[in-house]
Order: sequence, then structure tokens, then C-alpha cells
Amino acid sequence: MNPACTTRNRTIRLAALWLTISVVAAGGAAQPADSLARHVPAEVGLFVELRQCDQLLADLTEPQLWTTLAELAGQPARPEDVTRWRSRIRNTVRMEPEQAIRVLFAGGVAFIGEGPGRAQDAVVVCRPGPDVRIDELLEKWQAVRLPERGEPPTYRLLSNIGVIHHDGLLYFGDLLPAEGLLRRVARFIRDGQRAPLADDPAYRALLGRAAPRPVGVVFARMASAAPLLVPNVTASTRPATQPVRSGRLPDLPGPLHHARNILISLHRDRTLLHFSLLGDGRDAHAAAGTGLEYLPRLPLRTLLAWEGHLDYRRLPEALTAVSGREGWAAVLQLDQQDELLGQLVAALGTDTCVAIGPVFPARRPADAPPLPAAAALVAVRDSGQARAALREIAELCIAGYAVFALANGAPPLTGVEQRRVAGHDAWLIDLTPLLKQTARQAIGELHLCWAVTDDTLVVASHLQWLERLLAARSGHGRLLAQTLAIAPARPGPQSTAGLVVQTGPIADMGQAWLDHLRRIKPEVFDERYWRDHQPYGRQPMLGINVTVDAAHRRLRINQVFKGQPAEGRLRVGDYIVGHDNRRFATDDMISEIRAAIRNRPHARWMELLIERNGVTLRKRIPLPLFNPIEMLQRVVAMGHLAQRSVYFDDHPNPGAVGYLTIELRRAGEKLFELRPPASPAPSP
Repeated sequence: MNPACTTRNRTIRLAALWLTISVVAAGGAAQPADSLARHVPAEVGLFVELRQCDQLLADLTEPQLWTTLAELAGQPARPEDVTRWRSRIRNTVRMEPEQAIRVLFAGGVAFIGEGPGRAQDAVVVCRPGPDVRIDELLEKWQAVRLPERGEPPTYRLLSNIGVIHHDGLLYFGDLLPAEGLLRRVARFIRDGQRAPLADDPAYRALLGRAAPRPVGVVFARMASAAPLLVPNVTASTRPATQPVRSGRLPDLPGPLHHARNILISLHRDRTLLHFSLLGDGRDAHAAAGTGLEYLPRLPLRTLLAWEGHLDYRRLPEALTAVSGREGWAAVLQLDQQDELLGQLVAALGTDTCVAIGPVFPARRPADAPPLPAAAALVAVRDSGQARAALREIAELCIAGYAVFALANGAPPLTGVEQRRVAGHDAWLIDLTPLLKQTARQAIGELHLCWAVTDDTLVVASHLQWLERLLAARSGHGRLLAQTLAIAPARPGPQSTAGLVVQTGPIADMGQAWLDHLRRIKPEVFDERYWRDHQPYGRQPMLGINVTVDAAHRRLRINQVFKGQPAEGRLRVGDYIVGHDNRRFATDDMISEIRAAIRNRPHARWMELLIERNGVTLRKRIPLPLFNPIEMLQRVVAMGHLAQRSVYFDDHPNPGAVGYLTIELRRAGEKLFELRPPASPAPSP
């Protein structure tokens, strides 16, 4: 195996990861005349273009941000990879990464890939500054010109990194394998007759709907395209895009729902980054919104909130389906509650809001960090009917649980309590006895509490959070409308959904929990701890079916299962010849690879040696790993970069648009302190 394959295009992939998210860093207007979309093939599935990205690209080298971006682009990585990446940059282009960004990206940079989540084989296109002599750069890099006739000037750098020099541009990518994206781009340049992305109808249509003079653009095809640049097929005889299988993501926000192509454009106002989200979905022209009523009237200290529309008519069926398992239907007395559930559903509207905020339960140590509490707010058509139905349903559930607890030795519950909270009648079921001792020490208390006002049902996990929500809806204290005001526009009457994420305060709370866990349970910071505490156990699956080729000591891949880790990385007909940069050492290759997966050096991925078309490749296959400590560390890193984000959609004519504003965080700046807030106005 060629030793250079062991670091196959890792430098390019890692550099490209920055670009996918760092479009937010752009600072100068991208003119259509010099857009890099004119210099890449129309068939690409992911295109990111930006300018003047120096500072934020540097910021994104923070290790936890780096690994987050890597996984978004389909390339699992470790925080330690940042140090290695910087070293590879120095060895490859003989410059520090920050200097390389300033020199190579001065006139603009773009990133192209096969599609969202499939960016392992990527190409970075850049236009160096006008004073940069590319021939001197190539000499400095000790680039070796490849003796390939008919191709644009192509050079080999370290680790099989290739660079094409054409028309004042540099294209960086992987020289292996032969059908890789860089090679296909070279054929696009060589032919000179194929349509560029700038002429693609889908791209042009979406760009035409965006506000003029964006400073950054992300274009993605949500359906997989045909292989790039199929030989002997000209641009005039085939469409720019040929979807071969569905790759749509139906859970994207409204304007992007069911879209085959999406475009995100960016305009910047100092620390505020304003994005427009556009899609060509079949329901992009629907306008069934009623505006956003709940988000502006939440407490300012809300950490995360979503508002939208939910249809509750299927609630009884859903509850029966979920609780029908393991005898819970009997515990919850569902056979007696059909009529009551029907009454409750009839009393509810569709407007819904979910809000998460910090609480400080009284049953925990004084130095414990705040706890996230959740609540749902639902529009009510008939408050009296909703109040009565909820009370009866709760009492039936408590009665059913009492029988279950007596028969099974489960802890008893005290029943439904009525309280007066922020001027409203409220009801509470204390679920704290159901918590295990360790959870009770960490969480303190857990409730199911609710109140019904004239127009809203509020259900919360903690009485303290219910009190804050009711007080805010009555006009007490500072409200989340202050955060919504960072957007350049306001949600209109046709808005169907909104989202607020206060990443700065979320990061502050995450850091408080990390500090707390280091004091009370330091072992959870060891990755090996979480390997032994996975829902699926210690043996994850790659998602492939293989047969043994004993004569050549290899495994032939016969099937790659959809939705499994190997999808998009391994192919039918590939041969697995080893793992962890070494070939199989035994004849029992099935057992060997199972042991290698179980004892893999890095919990988040498995590295395989693959033979494909006579070329040996190293493939990094991501594996699922539930590690809440790592999740907290990433949340903290994101919150150091961004203070808060606001999203809402609107449905103007001719199509739906999503508006996202991100406020960058100044060093050390806090929106508010995470301490117990002053009590709201006393209840009468």
C-alpha cells in the first residue's frame, strides 16, 4: 500500500469542513461575474462560496467545533486532529494555516462535494490575491507536475493531495482514486463544453429569489445526483441534475420541506449574520401560517424555544400505541379515557410552543448547577373543557398507577395537588419518588404540572418553570421579544414556525455542569466509560454483508444496508483487506474484524483498508457513540462562538422563505447570569 494513502486527502477534507459552516464569516459581496460557481461542474451536490473568512476560519479550529463540523460533513474526527491538521498544512503549503487562508483565499474560496453529509471526497477551489504568483507557490511547495496529456496542469503535493492550476484558480483535492472528485473536475476543465453550476437552472432559480449581493452562498441538492461527468454524454444531451434515488430530508424547516434543492444566502451586519433559507419543495408556496404568538411572551431566560403547529386529533391513537406495551395501557386506565381524551383534543388548538429554561430545584445541593426544565404551551379553544378533562385524566392515571404500585412494589405517588401559581389555578403531580436515588441527587425533583389560562394550556416538568412562564405571559419580567429583535425583520402573519436558541447561556450552563461533574464523577470524562454504557452494547454494526475470499485473505462486500454507518463510504464489490492501517493477520477474518470493531482505538469510528478497482484506500467509518460529556463540550464551544440565534419562516409571494439571524459572541460577554431569578409578582 502506498504510505501516502494513510493520510489520503485528510488535509483537503478538513480544510473543506471549515467552509461548509464558515460561510458566516464572509465579509465582501460576491459578484456574479466572478463567482466560483462559474468554474465548477453543474452536477455537484454541495457548493459553498465565501470571501474574507480569515478570522472565523481561525476560530473554527477550536477542537470541539472542529470535530462537530467534521461529523456534519460526514468525516468523524477527534479534537486532537486539529493539531495534526495544522502540522499537515505547514508541511504541505509551507505556511501557517492563518497565513495560508489570507494568501490562498484572498480572492474567494469555494468548497464542492458530492452532497450534504457526503463530503469525504471534496475539492476546495480558491482564487489567490492579485499579487500572488502561483508559479512561485508551486515551486515553494515542491509540487510535482503529473505527466498526463490533455489534462489541465495538475500537481502532486504531500499525501496524494493534488492541485490543479487553471485560469488563475487553484483546485485542491485527492488524487486517489481515479474516479475521485478532483479527477472529474479536471475532466470538466479539460472538456470546456460542460455546463458550470452558475448555469444550472435550479441554482439560478433559487439564487434569483435571494436578496441581492449576498456575501456567502450554500447550495445543496437534497436528492442524490448521477455520477459527475458521465463519459461521452454532453451537457446538451443530459440535464444538469439526474436524481437517481431520493435523498430528501422531510424534517427540514418549512421553506425547505420536501425540497430537491436548497440555497442559503448570507448578509452580514457587524456581529449579526442574516441568512435566507430557500427551497424548491412542492409545498413551498403554501401560506397557512397564523403568525407567532408564544415566542415573544416567554421569559428572557428561556434557553431554547420552538413554536409551530401540531395536529392533536391523533393524540388518543398515539398514546394507546405507546402505552399499549408492557401493560401501561392498564396502568394509565386508557380503556376508560377515550371519551376524556376526545374532549381534551376537541378543546385544543394547533398552535404549540416548546420552551426549555433553567431552574434551581430546592432538593439539591446549593452548589449544583441549574437544571433544564421543559414546558409545552398549547392553544386552547375551550378552557373550561380542557381544564376538566385534564383533571379527570390525571386522576384516572394516578388511580391506575396506585394499583400497579401496590402489586409491583413501586414507590407510591401522592396524587394530584392543586396550587395557586402566578395568579392562576394549577395542578401538580410530584414524580420525584419515581427517580432512582442517583438521579434524584442530580435532578432534585421532577413534576408534571399544568395550568389552563383563557387561551393557553401550559404543561411543565417543574413547578418553578411553570411559574416563570405564567408570570411572563402576564407581562412580568423581561421577555424573549428582546432576543427576537436581533432579526432584521419581524415574523409576519403568515409565519408557521419560529425557533430561538440562546447558545451563549446554554454554553454557560453546560460549562457549569462540566465543572460539577469533574468534582463529583470524574470517571465520565474517560471515553472508555461510555463504551461500556451504550444502548447497543460494545459491538456496533457497520451495516454490510460480506463473503470470505480465503484465497486472497479478504472480505468481499455484497450488500451495504441503507441508513447504516457504511452507506456512502463502502460499495458493493469493494474488498476489505485489513483494518487500522494493517492487513488481516489471520485466516478467520470475520472474527478478526469483529474484534477490531470491539477494541477499536477510537470509539467514534473504525478504519478499514479497502481495495477498490485495484487501488488500496483507507476508509474511516463513523460509528454511533452516545457520550453526553462530549456533547456538552461541543455545546460549550458553539456557545463561545455564537451568542444566540433566531429563526422564523414566512410565506410571501412567490414562495416560502426562512430567516435565520445568528449573533456572534464577544469574548466574555454574557446575556444573563445563571442564578436563581427573583421571584415574580406574588400570587393573589
